[in-house]
Amino acid sequence: MELQKRTEQRDTSERYTGQRYTEQWPALGSVARLTCYTESEREFRAAMAAAKQRVAELDAKLSDYRADSELNRMCREAYARTVRVSRELFTVIEFAQRVSVLSAGKFDITIGARTRGRKGTFTGTVGYQYIALGAGAVRLARPDMQLDLGALAKGFIADEVSRALDARGVRRHLVALSGDIVLGDAPPGEEGWKIGVGPRAELRRLARRGVATAGNAYQPGHIWDAVAGRPVEAKEVLTVVARDGLTADALDTALWLLEPGERTGLLAAFPGVEVVG
Repeated sequence: MELQKRTEQRDTSERYTGQRYTEQWPALGSVARLTCYTESEREFRAAMAAAKQRVAELDAKLSDYRADSELNRMCREAYARTVRVSRELFTVIEFAQRVSVLSAGKFDITIGARTRGRKGTFTGTVGYQYIALGAGAVRLARPDMQLDLGALAKGFIADEVSRALDARGVRRHLVALSGDIVLGDAPPGEEGWKIGVGPRAELRRLARRGVATAGNAYQPGHIWDAVAGRPVEAKEVLTVVARDGLTADALDTALWLLEPGERTGLLAAFPGVEVVG
């Protein structure tokens, strides 16, 4: 991939000099992109290696496409016994369950029993109420359940990449995984990263936020209403700006599935969330 680099002027308020680097690579069935400010290309290359490693680690845990992923192993084993899972997998499932309750079940990661049916021949039980959580462990109440984390995994993975970069001291960064974006500290001398938000790409300056968009513009019918048991064919495009990528990624889908008058309770549970549609 071609590396883009631009030398930035000195930010006298923070006594920072640095260069802007951008690179993208194939990941998670789409394209991942990292933009950050570092003192040297060597530092950027180390940050890129850390980002790619973290994405690969989490894909191995959260993917529903990989037969050997931790998620799919759990789906095969968690009916017969309670299965202890990684911090990352438990965090995503626990957050999904919270959103399921707040959306009256329209958002539901057990919809994998239907999305797999669309892709192949898998059918099974749908219902978030059949997932039991406790002390870092998961139990499924039915033997034919398949979880699909596609509605929130990319936002969580972007968060984890952002944390890995922070730990390396690379705090001025933008992580983009397909349509999910997590922003670190602002670029030198700026209030935030310039981001086009919403269906009209309203220009905003944001830092330390997650941004995610849901809609049928590019993949009609790819979002399922778990209560109705069918894909939603046509609706508006909706963007959520939240404190992190996991929240933004889950809520853009949940809010998109709800009618405007049904969104109050869900939004009340997440203060500071902004919806642009």
